[in-house]
Amino acid sequence: MNKCWLTTICIIGLVLSPVVFGWNDSDKDGVPDTKDACPNTPSGVLVDASGCDKSRLFKKVCLTTTDDKVFPETCIEATELVLNFEFAKTEILYSQWQILAQIKQFLQLNDVKLCLIGHTDSVGSEKANQSLSEARAKKVMGLLVEDYGFDPGRFIVRGMGTRFPISTNDTQVGRALNRRVNFVVESDH
Repeated sequence: MNKCWLTTICIIGLVLSPVVFGWNDSDKDGVPDTKDACPNTPSGVLVDASGCDKSRLFKKVCLTTTDDKVFPETCIEATELVLNFEFAKTEILYSQWQILAQIKQFLQLNDVKLCLIGHTDSVGSEKANQSLSEARAKKVMGLLVEDYGFDPGRFIVRGMGTRFPISTNDTQVGRALNRRVNFVVESDH
């Protein structure tokens, strides 16, 4: 009798453990929802470790240079790659990891120095926003160096604070777009 109860409890535990421990995979792509940067991936699409369509990763990335040209020279227009951040945070969200994977691919294919330029919205003091923008760019550099193994000498970190918004700071959506790090190729490559 005790063995039967124990077996039943074990079976129930195994059935419920994915739910309890956050291993739900709603889109059935093999990546748990808690780590899925691209939820609702269509059935049958090959995904990377972040749950995003692998084919999107391997499109050619073209970045702007510090002298407003496009690199590599074979490109016609720049790819807009931007990492966005939550309010007053430096943590990189799972939803942003595909951007980092594209930057990794770009750096592996191109021997260039990359400027990591941090920005903030207009909430808070100018001094705090300047520090936060620098911290965001440093966080991105840290990931590229520590997780992907790039030489720190390939990066220039700049913080711009609130000086170059790409959207209005009068709305929540606009402020969210302004909290970012963007990538620019150093022209002296």
